[in-house]
Amino acid sequence: MRLPNGDRADLGTKLEDYVLNPRHREGRHKAWLFESVLGITLANSGDLRQAILSAAEHSKDAEPLGNNGLRFSVRNREREHDGSDCVDCAIRRRLSAACNLLYTLNMLGEIKMHDVVALLQDVRTKHFESRRALLLRRGQIGTIVMSYPDGVFEVEFADRDGRAFAILSLRPEQLMVLHDTADFAAA
Repeated sequence: MRLPNGDRADLGTKLEDYVLNPRHREGRHKAWLFESVLGITLANSGDLRQAILSAAEHSKDAEPLGNNGLRFSVRNREREHDGSDCVDCAIRRRLSAACNLLYTLNMLGEIKMHDVVALLQDVRTKHFESRRALLLRRGQIGTIVMSYPDGVFEVEFADRDGRAFAILSLRPEQLMVLHDTADFAAA
Protein backbone atom coordinates (compact mmCIF):
# COMPACT_ATOMS: atom_id res chain seq x y z
CA MET A 1 0.00 0.00 0.00
CA ARG A 2 1.16 3.53 -0.67
CA LEU A 3 1.47 6.04 2.16
CA PRO A 4 -1.56 8.39 2.08
CA ASN A 5 -0.38 11.90 1.09
CA GLY A 6 3.23 10.69 1.08
CA ASP A 7 4.11 13.35 -1.48
CA ARG A 8 3.29 16.00 1.14
CA ALA A 9 5.47 14.53 3.94
CA ASP A 10 7.16 17.15 6.12
CA LEU A 11 9.89 16.19 8.60
CA GLY A 12 10.30 19.63 10.11
CA THR A 13 13.55 19.87 12.09
CA LYS A 14 13.20 16.59 14.01
CA LEU A 15 16.21 14.98 12.29
CA GLU A 16 18.57 17.83 13.13
CA ASP A 17 17.12 18.77 16.53
CA TYR A 18 16.54 15.26 17.88
CA VAL A 19 17.41 12.12 15.89
CA LEU A 20 20.91 13.14 14.74
CA ASN A 21 21.75 15.54 17.58
CA PRO A 22 24.52 14.03 19.75
CA ARG A 23 23.80 16.65 22.44
CA HIS A 24 20.08 15.97 22.80
CA ARG A 25 19.32 14.29 26.15
CA GLU A 26 17.11 11.58 24.61
CA GLY A 27 18.10 11.71 20.94
CA ARG A 28 21.84 11.30 21.44
CA HIS A 29 21.51 7.49 21.50
CA LYS A 30 19.79 7.55 18.12
CA ALA A 31 22.51 9.89 16.82
CA TRP A 32 25.17 7.41 17.91
CA LEU A 33 23.28 4.55 16.21
CA PHE A 34 22.86 6.39 12.91
CA GLU A 35 26.54 7.38 12.89
CA SER A 36 27.95 4.00 13.91
CA VAL A 37 25.75 1.86 11.66
CA LEU A 38 25.08 4.09 8.65
CA GLY A 39 27.66 6.87 8.91
CA ILE A 40 24.93 9.53 9.01
CA THR A 41 25.59 12.61 11.13
CA LEU A 42 24.32 16.19 11.28
CA ALA A 43 26.84 17.02 8.55
CA ASN A 44 25.21 14.70 6.00
CA SER A 45 21.65 14.65 7.38
CA GLY A 46 20.37 15.64 3.95
CA ASP A 47 20.97 12.06 2.77
CA LEU A 48 18.65 10.69 5.46
CA ARG A 49 16.07 13.43 4.93
CA GLN A 50 15.96 12.73 1.17
CA ALA A 51 15.71 8.95 1.71
CA ILE A 52 12.81 9.32 4.15
CA LEU A 53 10.94 11.78 1.95
CA SER A 54 11.54 9.60 -1.11
CA ALA A 55 10.27 6.51 0.75
CA ALA A 56 7.21 8.44 1.94
CA GLU A 57 6.39 9.50 -1.60
CA HIS A 58 7.29 6.38 -3.60
CA SER A 59 7.20 3.33 -1.30
CA LYS A 60 4.54 0.74 -1.98
CA ASP A 61 5.34 -1.08 1.29
CA ALA A 62 3.57 1.23 3.78
CA GLU A 63 1.83 -0.66 6.58
CA PRO A 64 -0.68 0.85 9.05
CA LEU A 65 0.37 0.64 12.70
CA GLY A 66 -2.68 0.03 14.87
CA ASN A 67 -6.30 0.52 13.92
CA ASN A 68 -6.57 4.30 13.86
CA GLY A 69 -4.93 4.80 10.45
CA LEU A 70 -2.79 7.67 11.72
CA ARG A 71 0.61 5.93 12.00
CA PHE A 72 2.40 3.97 9.29
CA SER A 73 5.62 2.03 8.88
CA VAL A 74 7.35 2.91 5.60
CA ARG A 75 10.14 0.73 4.30
CA ASN A 76 13.10 2.03 2.35
CA ARG A 77 14.40 -0.94 0.35
CA GLU A 78 18.08 -1.22 -0.51
CA ARG A 79 18.89 -0.18 -4.08
CA GLU A 80 21.56 -1.39 -6.48
CA HIS A 81 23.23 1.97 -7.12
CA ASP A 82 26.41 3.68 -6.05
CA GLY A 83 24.83 4.45 -2.68
CA SER A 84 24.18 8.13 -3.31
CA ASP A 85 20.40 7.63 -3.21
CA CYS A 86 20.39 4.87 -0.61
CA VAL A 87 20.68 5.21 3.15
CA ASP A 88 20.80 1.55 4.21
CA CYS A 89 22.85 -0.14 1.50
CA ALA A 90 26.01 -2.23 1.47
CA ILE A 91 28.22 0.64 0.31
CA ARG A 92 27.23 2.74 3.33
CA ARG A 93 26.48 0.14 6.01
CA ARG A 94 29.22 -0.35 8.59
CA LEU A 95 27.74 -3.23 10.59
CA SER A 96 25.69 -6.32 9.75
CA ALA A 97 23.04 -6.11 7.04
CA ALA A 98 19.63 -4.71 7.87
CA CYS A 99 16.92 -5.11 5.26
CA ASN A 100 15.16 -1.86 6.15
CA LEU A 101 16.05 1.56 7.45
CA LEU A 102 12.65 2.14 8.97
CA TYR A 103 11.03 -0.80 10.69
CA THR A 104 8.56 -1.75 13.34
CA LEU A 105 9.71 -3.64 16.37
CA ASN A 106 8.14 -7.04 16.70
CA MET A 107 7.75 -7.58 20.43
CA LEU A 108 6.44 -11.16 20.19
CA GLY A 109 9.78 -12.78 20.94
CA GLU A 110 10.64 -10.42 23.78
CA ILE A 111 7.63 -10.49 26.11
CA LYS A 112 7.71 -13.27 28.69
CA MET A 113 5.66 -14.38 31.68
CA HIS A 114 5.98 -12.03 34.68
CA ASP A 115 7.53 -9.22 32.61
CA VAL A 116 6.66 -5.75 33.81
CA VAL A 117 5.11 -3.82 30.92
CA ALA A 118 3.67 -0.38 30.23
CA LEU A 119 0.73 0.50 28.00
CA LEU A 120 1.60 2.33 24.79
CA GLN A 121 -1.93 3.69 24.38
CA ASP A 122 -4.94 4.52 26.53
CA VAL A 123 -7.30 1.56 27.12
CA ARG A 124 -10.87 1.67 28.42
CA THR A 125 -11.94 -1.18 30.67
CA LYS A 126 -13.89 -1.96 33.84
CA HIS A 127 -12.71 -2.64 37.36
CA PHE A 128 -12.83 -6.42 37.47
CA GLU A 129 -14.65 -6.55 40.83
CA SER A 130 -16.83 -3.43 40.98
CA ARG A 131 -17.38 -3.21 37.18
CA ARG A 132 -16.90 0.59 37.34
CA ALA A 133 -15.53 2.15 34.17
CA LEU A 134 -11.76 2.73 34.15
CA LEU A 135 -9.43 4.49 31.75
CA LEU A 136 -5.93 3.05 31.88
CA ARG A 137 -3.59 5.73 30.57
CA ARG A 138 -0.58 5.27 28.32
CA GLY A 139 2.33 4.42 30.63
CA GLN A 140 0.17 2.46 33.09
CA ILE A 141 2.30 -0.39 34.48
CA GLY A 142 1.15 -4.00 34.59
CA THR A 143 2.51 -7.55 34.75
CA ILE A 144 2.22 -10.35 32.19
CA VAL A 145 0.30 -13.18 33.87
CA MET A 146 -0.58 -15.34 30.85
CA SER A 147 0.44 -15.71 27.22
CA TYR A 148 -1.69 -17.27 24.52
CA PRO A 149 -0.61 -19.10 21.34
CA ASP A 150 -2.05 -16.34 19.13
CA GLY A 151 0.43 -13.84 20.63
CA VAL A 152 -2.02 -12.10 22.98
CA PHE A 153 -1.05 -11.53 26.62
CA GLU A 154 -3.10 -11.27 29.81
CA VAL A 155 -1.84 -8.27 31.76
CA GLU A 156 -2.70 -7.65 35.39
CA PHE A 157 -2.87 -4.05 36.58
CA ALA A 158 -2.62 -3.49 40.34
CA ASP A 159 -2.58 -0.57 42.75
CA ARG A 160 0.43 0.36 44.90
CA ASP A 161 -0.63 -2.15 47.55
CA GLY A 162 -0.61 -4.99 45.01
CA ARG A 163 -4.40 -5.35 44.73
CA ALA A 164 -5.40 -6.12 41.15
CA PHE A 165 -8.05 -3.86 39.65
CA ALA A 166 -7.97 -4.94 36.00
CA ILE A 167 -6.86 -7.92 33.95
CA LEU A 168 -6.83 -7.34 30.18
CA SER A 169 -5.99 -9.29 27.06
CA LEU A 170 -3.59 -7.11 25.06
CA ARG A 171 -1.60 -7.42 21.84
CA PRO A 172 2.18 -6.99 21.91
CA GLU A 173 2.02 -3.74 19.91
CA GLN A 174 0.04 -2.21 22.80
CA LEU A 175 2.84 -2.95 25.29
CA MET A 176 6.42 -2.04 26.06
CA VAL A 177 8.60 -4.21 28.30
CA LEU A 178 10.17 -2.26 31.16
CA HIS A 179 13.67 -3.14 32.34
CA ASP A 180 15.12 -2.43 35.76
CA THR A 181 18.64 -3.73 35.15
CA ALA A 182 21.12 -3.12 32.37
CA ASP A 183 22.21 -5.86 29.98
CA PHE A 184 25.88 -6.34 29.19
CA ALA A 185 26.67 -5.34 25.63
CA ALA A 186 29.22 -6.89 23.34
CA ALA A 187 32.15 -4.57 22.66
